[in-house]
This record gives sequence, C-alpha cells and structure tokens, in this order.
Amino acid sequence: MEPLQKIMEDLTTKNGTDSHSDGVVCEHCGDLVPPMEVEVLGRTRWVQPVCKCEADIRKEEIVKYQNVQREREVRELFSISDLGERFQSSTFDNFTMRSGAENALKIAQHYSENFDDFGYESILLWGVPGNGKSHLAAAVHNQLREKGKVVVFISMPDLLKKIKATFGKGKTESEEQILKALKICDLLIIDDIGAEKTSEWVEEIIFLIIDNRYRRKKPIMATSNLEPKELSGKIGNRAYDRMLEISQPIENKATSYRRELAKGRRSKFDHLLN
Repeated sequence: MEPLQKIMEDLTTKNGTDSHSDGVVCEHCGDLVPPMEVEVLGRTRWVQPVCKCEADIRKEEIVKYQNVQREREVRELFSISDLGERFQSSTFDNFTMRSGAENALKIAQHYSENFDDFGYESILLWGVPGNGKSHLAAAVHNQLREKGKVVVFISMPDLLKKIKATFGKGKTESEEQILKALKICDLLIIDDIGAEKTSEWVEEIIFLIIDNRYRRKKPIMATSNLEPKELSGKIGNRAYDRMLEISQPIENKATSYRRELAKGRRSKFDHLLN
C-alpha cells in the first residue's frame, strides 16, 4: 500500500466518523474544539482535531526531549562547560553595573531573552581585561541553560589545551569528539578568544571550530580583550572573516573592575606607607 493511501485509510478508520459531533472541550484551556469536515477518498468524514494549546504543549515536550538527548550526546563527547566556581552563579541581576557597561549588559540580556529570534547571529563582546565581559557571557550561558538550551562555555586557551591533551594514547576524548560537541550545541561561548599563543595549528583549529558553526548556521558568543581589528593577527584571517560576517561587535567600555578592587585593597594600607 502506498504511504499516502495508508495515511488516508488510517484517517478514515481511526480518526474519522460518519456522524457529526459537537466537538470536545480542551482540558488545558477549556475552549470547545469543533470537529472538522474533510473529504477522504471520495467520502465525507468528521475528524476531531486537537486544540492548538495542546498541540503547542506536545511540540514543546518534543523539543525538550530532543534537547535533553542532544545535551546528553554533547556531555558524552565533551565536558560541556568550564565555568568554574566564579561564574556558576553569574546572572544579569548580580552583575556589578559600572559606567561604560550599560550597552554590553543591555545587549547581552536582550540576546539571551530573545535567543531563538537571532538565528545564527553572533556576538563579539570586547573590552579591557577585568571589566565584566566573562560575567555577562556566563549569565547568558546560565539563563539559556535554564531554558533547556544546550550551551558550551569554555575559554579558548583551555579549549586548545583540552584538544592537545587528546593526542596521548588512552585518552577518553578525541579531537573529533570535541569538535563535534562544539558543532552541535545551541550556543558556543568562547571566553577570552585571542589570548592563546598563535601557531599554524592554533589558527587551523580555531578556523575549524568557527567554520563548523558557520556552515551549520549555529551562533557563537565570544569575549576578547582585543579590539576586533586586532583579532585577525591572533586567530588568522579566515577565522576572523567568518567571525566578522556573523558577529555584532559590542564594546564593554567599563574600566577594569579587578583593578578597582585591587586599588581599594591597597588603600587600607596607605596609612602605614611613607
């Protein structure tokens, strides 16, 4: 039996009736869902559709299941995130707002709250070291994870070390596994891109990571202490061109919070110094 014909047979024998009913009341929203008259194989049948809200619930459950399966696959391929204790509790609410960070906070929060609307549009968050870029990136990670998204957060230097560590015998992870995990996650957050030592191998790996995301139309969020124009010399022209095409550079103009804290600590001892 042809597939289409089988579908029609199932519809007429399982879902359709010859008689008209008043419909059913949706158990979720309480609305009356009327039956729908259709013509199948020359016969008029009444089919009872499900309410839109029930269909949406089923669709959401399917998406959640798919995300759980995908996150499990990513975890099996790669330790999914390396936030560390400092950033595990990072949120937009506990971000220390200082002059110059207003736009960076606003855009990072908007990007996180409306992630599905951005498609593969990416963000390059840059500014001087210690001004809160990593906190904002971690806040995006934490909020999206709460929404069921599969997100990987890792610094570029640590990622390269992790890939190099796969070269030894008997390693549980391979370079191929790590690159696959970085390719299939919903969002890849690369912290401190451009801080790595450059070499042909480094440039090739960075290009593979970015190009894999680019070809699959998957977004990247990256932070850097370098201005965008300086990245080319650190990650290679090919990777830089890809990043430039898909990313919106956002400058965090705040000064270094870490330096301000250090300055405050020194002030406690000023009265002891000559």
